[in-house]
Amino acid sequence: MLRIFVERKVRRQVIYRSLLISSAAFAAIFVLLNTQGADGVLRPVSMFVDNFEGALYNIAMVLTGGSVSGFTLSPQGSYMITFSGGNPALWLQAGYLGCALLGALMFFLVNRAPHLLRGLAMLTGAFTVGYLALFIRPDAAGDWLSWIACAGFGALLIALGWKGRGDINQFRSWKSVTQIVMTVVALMTALHIVLDLPYILSTPARLPDDATTIINPVAALVEEHLGGGSVAPIAGLWSAGAIAMLAAAFYFSISRQLKQIPKNDDIV
Repeated sequence: MLRIFVERKVRRQVIYRSLLISSAAFAAIFVLLNTQGADGVLRPVSMFVDNFEGALYNIAMVLTGGSVSGFTLSPQGSYMITFSGGNPALWLQAGYLGCALLGALMFFLVNRAPHLLRGLAMLTGAFTVGYLALFIRPDAAGDWLSWIACAGFGALLIALGWKGRGDINQFRSWKSVTQIVMTVVALMTALHIVLDLPYILSTPARLPDDATTIINPVAALVEEHLGGGSVAPIAGLWSAGAIAMLAAAFYFSISRQLKQIPKNDDIV
């Protein structure tokens, strides 16, 4: 019975700690992004998520029968994909919705399976560095800032996964640092469309002086494949879906675990 009490206490500590990290990361993201001059703290993660979104569009173009002849990054961290063919009605949805799904899955794994944390960090970092090295180049201006920042962040994730040993209940351990970083990455990926709402609601589908360049995939989907009208309903629906997926990940990874811990009366 003593062993059961000890195991229960340890499980509760791990879950409460995940709850604290998730809540603090969620609050910090919104405070930093909405505080003038402070959003630069999250700039490397934002660039990582932006280009992760671009990679999802790239993959979806190919999977729907298209081909991609170029994928470049700008100094601001945005991306430019040169493509032909494919099914725009499908791949225009891949970036934001794909980020929402993958971010929610990452959040679930980080908090539900901490023994997989190091492997998840290394896998995410390796994919980032590998995809950049094989397919993505800086833009024509030759500025390598965005490429280096994204590759550097991927290398950081690999290093954290490699070194991320220690007691997950000790905030000073490398495993704790890895969990904090991966929680921030998961939240910003899952809520990418929510964080991008001001841009989505105020930006046209294409460049005014270049009708071939899409700069707002949500507006392009609405105007060209959903009969036109306001972007707000689709953006709101996708944002609600992203929040719902993250809420489900939170429930199954944290809330449900707390409910499954036996109470005193259940221990015999």
